[in-house]
Amino acid sequence: MTTTTADILIIGGGGSGMCAAISAATSGASAIVLEKCPKVGGSTAMSVGSFTAANTSYQYRAGVNDSIDLFVADMKVANGEFEERENKALRRILAENAGATVEWLSSIGVQFLGPTPEPPYEKPRMHNVLPNSSAYAQALLRECRKRGVEIRTSRNVEKLLRNAAGEIIGARANGIDFFGRRGVVLATGDYSASTEMKAEFVGEAAAKIPPVNPNNTGDGFKMGASVGGVMLQMDRLYEGLRFAPSKHPDPIKLLPSHPLLSKAMRLIVERLPKNLLAVVIRGALTSWVGPNNTMYQSGAILVGHAGTRIANEDSDKLMARAAAADGKNTAFMVFDERVARKFSAWPNPVSTFPGVAYAYVEDYRRYRPDVYHRADTIEELAQSTGLEPAVLRATVDEWNADVAAGTDSRFGRQSLGRGVSEGPFYALGPMNAFITLADGGLAVDTELRVTTADGEAIPGLWAAGSTGQGGLQLLNHGLHIGWAMVSGRLAGRHAAQAQDRSDLKPAEYIPVD
Repeated sequence: MTTTTADILIIGGGGSGMCAAISAATSGASAIVLEKCPKVGGSTAMSVGSFTAANTSYQYRAGVNDSIDLFVADMKVANGEFEERENKALRRILAENAGATVEWLSSIGVQFLGPTPEPPYEKPRMHNVLPNSSAYAQALLRECRKRGVEIRTSRNVEKLLRNAAGEIIGARANGIDFFGRRGVVLATGDYSASTEMKAEFVGEAAAKIPPVNPNNTGDGFKMGASVGGVMLQMDRLYEGLRFAPSKHPDPIKLLPSHPLLSKAMRLIVERLPKNLLAVVIRGALTSWVGPNNTMYQSGAILVGHAGTRIANEDSDKLMARAAAADGKNTAFMVFDERVARKFSAWPNPVSTFPGVAYAYVEDYRRYRPDVYHRADTIEELAQSTGLEPAVLRATVDEWNADVAAGTDSRFGRQSLGRGVSEGPFYALGPMNAFITLADGGLAVDTELRVTTADGEAIPGLWAAGSTGQGGLQLLNHGLHIGWAMVSGRLAGRHAAQAQDRSDLKPAEYIPVD
């Protein structure tokens, strides 16, 4: 049988996996990355790209006096009721290493705009990658090649390999056994695309919601669990509504990523007047995100493709599940002139890129005419959106009656606003339900070694990124990217420091599933 051997074997070629490979290589170990997709990048390359960190040169240049302790304290505030679930040891590791990792990324050609504010944080810490999140993947891939990392794409891992002593020594992919003399790092992303896992851990309603990244099928979770690892915090998904993709390419996503171009772009962007920069980014905002929930609180309603309300608009989760429950996965936000006026100027944006730009109703008319609808009557609005006029009229009349009575007779919504009664009338959509990411992860120790239920490290096995989230909450923007990069670097370094195993003979094959 064909075999390939390196010091470290990394399964997964997203941001955390490539960081692990580079870290291993710069620690004196050879590394192989197995990626099941035709190209590397994973969820990192599909993200907005924000990286939240303290004590960076970007903060110093902006006159921001920050500290690790302040960063940790702000994460506690952001956690709210979930603070009691926090893995405090891993949070400290993230806080202490995030700044240095931003600097390391800068050293290999990644440029950032920032820092920008990110409430409820006290200090501006959000570093926004330029020109887009593909810059991470391209920079990391360049660095992998520079450091001699071998990357094998379109490699689907079928089995883990374990020797007679119970050590994880490698994996089988596409009929080839790949061995890691010192260890294996799992970096396969989350489980947001696994219908079975979503149904098991969250429920059938969540299982129907499609993922942003269809390749995040929980492979690393299954591998880790098959050898005694423990899955933590599997009950939390980021479920929400997004606008349907624009038929026109997003100019920001189309911008090429090159170190010199990114540096020039950063210098230009830093010198742009804020109002001009906001105009540039508003186009991206209207492509990337759905409307703020505050619009519902002011009176907007959510209707499905049939023209009826489908959920309690107080909850992102309930709205997403209701949209996904229908085979068309389609919904529209409907509101009146009163709400449109309110969300046409600060401090009430329709969508937000904190500290950088804010998009208002007019921006959707300008940048996304395909999801912007305005009409003098409800019946005309229905025709514009493709909804049944009589049904939408009945829905709006029922809602206005509920608002007048002070109670939502259909779903028990608490924030009623002032109804949909003052013309002209508006709709934003279609919107579709998506799961952005899942917050579960394998239990790991402070060296990113995968651990059993008793807290014992599984010999030869590490995990990074979402696969090795280990109970971290990560409840504010920019923390998932931060953890991917930080944990990848640390896992690669610790694995590289392990001793070579003398026995690389598989005693058994451990199936992924």
